[in-house]
Amino acid sequence: MNASFLCASFKLAGLCQIARLLGKTRSGTKPVIAERIVEAVGTSKPLAPGTRILSIDLGIRNLAYSLLEVPGVDIEPPTAKTKKGRKKTPSETPPKTATPILLAWERLALIPKTPTTAKPKKRKPTKTKRILSEEIVDEDHDETTPEEPPAKTAKAKTPVITEDFSPTRLSALAVDLILTRLLPLKPDIVTLEQQRARSMGSSGVLEWTLRVNSLESMLYAVFTTVQRLGQWPGGRVEGVVARNVLEFMVLQEKAAGVDVAEIWGPDAENKKVKKAIVRRLLAEGEGVAVAEAVQPVAKEYLDVWEGKVRGQKKSESFKKLDDMADCLLQGLAFIRWQENKRKVIVGGVEALEDQMVEQ
Repeated sequence: MNASFLCASFKLAGLCQIARLLGKTRSGTKPVIAERIVEAVGTSKPLAPGTRILSIDLGIRNLAYSLLEVPGVDIEPPTAKTKKGRKKTPSETPPKTATPILLAWERLALIPKTPTTAKPKKRKPTKTKRILSEEIVDEDHDETTPEEPPAKTAKAKTPVITEDFSPTRLSALAVDLILTRLLPLKPDIVTLEQQRARSMGSSGVLEWTLRVNSLESMLYAVFTTVQRLGQWPGGRVEGVVARNVLEFMVLQEKAAGVDVAEIWGPDAENKKVKKAIVRRLLAEGEGVAVAEAVQPVAKEYLDVWEGKVRGQKKSESFKKLDDMADCLLQGLAFIRWQENKRKVIVGGVEALEDQMVEQ
């Protein structure tokens, strides 16, 4: 398979679908996308049984990660019959990807939010006492996420100390995170959500975006360093585009006959779509097997989604389910992309036809 063959065999829409099924960006002309597909297949490395994928949804105050293990492949029973009624031999039976096992799933804050402090009121004896809106704190309220442009600091909030996000502080946090929390999970591959330079179509680069991008570079540097020093033999880091994950998982759901909300257009609620996909996977036990140690986390995710947990009982790590959903879907998508590359190597791009659905 080469780029010329792909350009001659498929229209632009077909090449875009193939690229999406392999986890590649689908922007560009036919030759560009075709070259991207050929490179993806040519450089692919099959996931051996027991491979552990650590997927990180990056953030300073809302970093989330999931650890998935690939148990191998399931082989259909040798008694399965073909369309002509002839029994298949084991060599004729196509392998299918086994269900990944979720071994760890967590959300944490590298730098906690600055505590909220109440501003003392000035009481006027001649006037009726008022309750200022800024003094009411809703413990279940999900404030603006740091990755988005921070709103103007409320009067009742302690201002953010700039030094908290200095390179010195962030680099120390990156090293501690990797050495004390992530490497002990024994991952073979780390997937990092690729950060954007701009957010929400802004023409400028936001200060918080620069901080998160700095942390991203530091994580790459630390992982590369420990790998070259022999503390993480054979390990590698892969950047993953969040939009590619979303589009792929939505089309996977549609190919399986699941009704999924629209993710294209101005009215799309992409965060809700991602959380809903994870809810279905967990509730129906499909697509991911949850290890016993992670069962409480999965149960809490479902309880929060279904509104069974509210107020003070709602744990801090689940005030934003989309962070948890992002890291899990990222890991699942990465595993499926590697399987699709294997299918293309064995059976050509035609092997992906059953996953191709219209948007």
